[in-house]
Amino acid sequence: MRAIERTLSQIFEPAFLKVFILGILTTVVAIVATWFLANYLKSQIILTQFDWQWVNEFFQWLLDVEWIFNIIFFFLMGIFFPPIATVFMSLYLDDIVDAVEDKYYPGTKAGKRLGVGHLAYLAVRLAFMIVLLNIIVIPLYLFFFWLPFVPLIIFYTLNSYLLGWGYYEMVAVRHLGIREAGHHRRSIRGQVLGGGFVITLLYSFPVINLTAPILGAAILAHLFHLSFASRDQES
Repeated sequence: MRAIERTLSQIFEPAFLKVFILGILTTVVAIVATWFLANYLKSQIILTQFDWQWVNEFFQWLLDVEWIFNIIFFFLMGIFFPPIATVFMSLYLDDIVDAVEDKYYPGTKAGKRLGVGHLAYLAVRLAFMIVLLNIIVIPLYLFFFWLPFVPLIIFYTLNSYLLGWGYYEMVAVRHLGIREAGHHRRSIRGQVLGGGFVITLLYSFPVINLTAPILGAAILAHLFHLSFASRDQES
């Protein structure tokens, strides 16, 4: 909760606001890219002919039942938008975390910036994992489609874990080695999962989802530093 409060309280400060606005504009580009990608995949589904007749008949049924096909289309949008937005966000992540650390954690600020290349690598790896695992669990979404809330539970659990893990890592590796960052993440896995859930929620709502990559990175930066502060107090 403190991580969310501190993030929201900093939005209108000049150092943070500049990155926030740039991040929103970049996220708009990510939405456009996602829209074209989802439309392309939709067109491929329409044009694809499979060897098994029953599969062709199934897809023809989806095309005929327009509301189901629209659900699939927006589901594709939901899968691809967070990873694409995360890749674009990596351009500004160093600036986001710098703004957070300059105000709240100047004594434990990272000694180095990762740079766009390293951050882009981490972001692309996360994007790949999000797309791959969401595609793998599509049979579960279809199997539980008729059970209220079960597909949503699967979706939010999976993506909360992935986004929490990915955003945490992009923040933590500024301070820790990749292995040590993994050990620390596992020691606060509940907090990281909670942070990932907040990011996933932000991505779920139109307009608000424009802020998700920037706010998500800031929230995970706070979680990282607050967890170390509480650990030092306990010791």
